[in-house]
Amino acid sequence: MKNRHYRDIPGCPVEVALDLIGGRWKGVVLHHLLENDYLRFNELHRRLPGISQRLLTKQLRDLEESGLV
Repeated sequence: MKNRHYRDIPGCPVEVALDLIGGRWKGVVLHHLLENDYLRFNELHRRLPGISQRLLTKQLRDLEESGLV
């Protein structure tokens, strides 16, 4: 189910949500993006100690492909 838009995934809404935002970082990334009207990549990266730039980029791309950001 990875890299599919949330509207295209059949099934229980909770299962779909967990599939789309599951993992260590996606929920935290979404939290920071929802709490702030505007965050540049480096600002977001500073707020997430322990995540590499490469992994943050991947998480953001996954969320974008899913239609969440």
